[in-house]
Amino acid sequence: MEKVGIKALKRDKTGKEIAKKLRKEGFIPAVIYGKDLNIPIKVPITELKTLKAYHFSESSIIEIILEDCKEKANRIATVIKDIQLHPLTEEVLHMDFLKVSMKERIRVKVPLVLKGEPQGVKEGGVLEQMLWELEVEALPLEIPEKIEVDVSSLQIGHSIHVGDIHLTEKIRILEDPGETIITIVAKKEEEVEEEVEEVSEEPEVIKEKKPQEEG
Repeated sequence: MEKVGIKALKRDKTGKEIAKKLRKEGFIPAVIYGKDLNIPIKVPITELKTLKAYHFSESSIIEIILEDCKEKANRIATVIKDIQLHPLTEEVLHMDFLKVSMKERIRVKVPLVLKGEPQGVKEGGVLEQMLWELEVEALPLEIPEKIEVDVSSLQIGHSIHVGDIHLTEKIRILEDPGETIITIVAKKEEEVEEEVEEVSEEPEVIKEKKPQEEG
């Protein structure tokens, strides 16, 4: 996987009020952490466009370039470990970056992408998906951006399990091999006739009027 670079600045102060102020100024409060490392930073909101352009995920390698850092090691390789979003607007409120070494294996979750239309769906079945990502272990640059799963030949009653996914020897899948990713089930027969609902109001009964008796 290629590295994506974004620019950031160190920040000295932390706290909720500081975070609110940073967001008003066009920055996202963030932190880089790792072994004996904890660096509060602020990321320009404009840098998010760079990440979105690369369809970043937890498995993406993000190289953070600290512009105000006078040290030589001003580029830090990271992966995104957490993104806090506003519950209503989905605005990014805070980001956590984990420092990684290009020579050490890491564990991340990689999204699953289904390819093709299952034969069972064409025949009237329904696709049910249980897993949307797989946790893997590999060197940072060996981690795939996504894992494609060909489902085109899947028949009704058949499934694809974690053990059916084959990646390179350099990548280890950590999920249970027997866990189901997707399955094709037969569509439930719909009741042709619904039970007749009892009418809450009884129909009006029209009675014949008796002829008036002559007095």
